[in-house]
Order: sequence, then C-alpha cells, then structure tokens
Amino acid sequence: MDTIDVVIVGAGIIGCSTAFELSKLGLKVEVIEKHKPGAMGSGWTLAGVRQSGRHESEIPLAKYSVKEWFTLSDKLDGKTLYKQEGNLRLARNEDEDKRIKNLVKEQKSNGLEIEYLSSSKEIRDVCPSLSSKIISASYCPTDGHADSKETLSSYVDAGKRNGVIFSDNEEVLEISCINNKINSIKTTKRVISCKFCILANGIFCNKILKTIGKKIPLEIPIVTVIQTEKTAKLLKPVIGVANASLAMRQENNGYFRISSGFQDWNGNLKLKNDMPYAETTLEKIQSTINQSIEVIPELKNCSIKSFWGGLIDLTPDALPVIDYVSECEGLIVASGFSGHGFGIAPAISGIISDLILNKKTRLPINSFTLHRFQNQNILNSDKYDLTLHG
Repeated sequence: MDTIDVVIVGAGIIGCSTAFELSKLGLKVEVIEKHKPGAMGSGWTLAGVRQSGRHESEIPLAKYSVKEWFTLSDKLDGKTLYKQEGNLRLARNEDEDKRIKNLVKEQKSNGLEIEYLSSSKEIRDVCPSLSSKIISASYCPTDGHADSKETLSSYVDAGKRNGVIFSDNEEVLEISCINNKINSIKTTKRVISCKFCILANGIFCNKILKTIGKKIPLEIPIVTVIQTEKTAKLLKPVIGVANASLAMRQENNGYFRISSGFQDWNGNLKLKNDMPYAETTLEKIQSTINQSIEVIPELKNCSIKSFWGGLIDLTPDALPVIDYVSECEGLIVASGFSGHGFGIAPAISGIISDLILNKKTRLPINSFTLHRFQNQNILNSDKYDLTLHG
C-alpha cells in the first residue's frame, strides 16, 4: 500500500495550486486526476481574475488573490500571462441598468474599486469596440485575466520541482474512514494510505462523498464556449453582462473566447481524444454568437476556430464548499465553485494549507461550510442571482 501525507483529487486550478502550496511545507503530496490536468473547468474557463460581480463573502478572497497574481509567475517560475486590464459589466436595457447600479452601490460599500459608467461615451472611452447601444456599465479597473493553460502548466511544473506526484488517468473510487478518521482511498489502480484527502474534483465530488454518506446539492448546467480565429485587437477588459448570459475576453494570442451563461444540460459526458467532452447544441451556439455581436459588432466578421461545452458544479447559492467533513477527520472538500474559482485559486490554496496545519484560516470561510445547505432558505433561494462566471 502506498503512503502519502495528502492526496488531492482533481488536477484543476484548485487542486494544482493547493498541491504547490502544500509542497512548500515539506509534505508528501500526490494529485490524482481521472483524465489529465485541466480536463474540466480549468481547461475551458474564461480565466477571469475578477473581484467585481462576486458575492460579498468572496470579495476578500478575490482581493487577496489579485495581490498574489501580480507575483505569481515569479513564484512559480513560469508563465501565467496575467494582465490587469479591468472588467466591464454591461447593461443592454433599463432592467439591466438597475442591476448594474445596485451592483456598483453594494460593491463600493464592500470596499471595492468600482465605478458606474452612465453613458455610451464613458463606456467606449474604456473599450471603443463596444456597441453604442450599451446604455451603462460597471467598471472595475483592478480586475483582469490570465491564461488558464499556461497558469495550470506552471503550477504543475512548480509542484513537480517540489516533489509533488501527479498521477493522471486514474480515478479515485472511494474513501475508507476508520473511527471517523480517514484511513485510505481506493483508486482504479491501487489503495493509498493517507493522512489527508482534498476533494477538488468539481462535478465528480459527490461520487466520492457518497461512499461516506455525504452529498453537496449540485446542479450541473452547461456553458457554451466559442473561440474565434485570431483577429485585430478589439478588447482589453473582460466583458460580462448584467444578467450573466454572456462573457468574453480577447486572449493574448488574438483569439476571442466567448461564453454563454448557464444553460440547461441533460446530456452525457463523452470522451473525445481521451478527454471529457460535453456536447452543446446549435441553438446554444447561435444564441451565444448573436449576443456577442450585439455587444461588439465587429465580431460578425470573425471566423470560428472551435466551440465546446463546459460543465459547472453549481451549488444552490453559487458559493463553493471549503470545509472539513466532520464525519471523516482529514477529509476536506474544495468543490462547488460554480464557475468562478479560477481567479481566487491563490486564496483557496492558502486557506486549505491553513486547514491542513490546523491554523486559523487567513481569510474567513464561514459562508462556505458544508452544513449550510441544511438551511432551507438557502436551498430555496434563486440560484441564478449570483451565477456570474469567469
């Protein structure tokens, strides 16, 4: 039987960043991934690094992470391609304008640097390519974006240099707890004895939790993502809309990455080139394209490079679970990020490091407990109030 200090399930941005943090403590860490690093959310994400549009409970994590992003490439001795070029949240009609005004008011009260742009001129001064039909926007200049592939690769490489083991194409099947304490995990290949296990495997989290009788209430919607061919520089800030039905950014290589809001999904996850693949539909693609052209008219001249579907581990309140599982000492859940975990990964990895060391967490996590779902007010709340992603 193999013996590891910490087993991390899932090689997305949360799992890989946490592995790197824990490796600095001298712990023996292994990351086990069902497919390959970045196979799910961290591979298709918009890779926004934003504070704006977040629930007030996440803003401290976002602020902390933004400071970390400035020096992250140096710490990892790798690329992140992070740029602080702002975030614009657009209003296309009067109803959305009210949402934007409320957003700015609430987030200013939480200490965020954000402003309300009340005219097309003010908006186009920030981003000239936007349609003159946009009536207002929120603008957070300290938001930004990175490159998901480069960042994840840098975390993996930095972890390996520190001795982290990455095991791909291996699935964790179940957890064994003895006397309410984790004893081992069973995979498709072996049994591993461990002191701690961190579930950072998104939509697959419940498959493992059910082996100890626990469950996170998750819905799994799909996001349609479209990548254009390379085009002239049209966009610096990350773009979103007030009702969360569209988000986009222009990547450093000139490609646009355009994503829909959350859409119903009743399909099956398939394999394509040995990687998981969620099929979207022509209707979903058409809706996403139409919205993007309404926001940036010049996009009508762009060619499509590729498109795909991304699945979301959406909790009832669209907030993550970052918590010990009391029924199994040593088991930590870090899932349910609801489509907006990428930008706050530096904070999450630090928090999990604190939990492993049994220290007071550097940032408050009371809003992210597993037991909060016993509250019917949360379970019955409007799940689409807080579902801005990217």
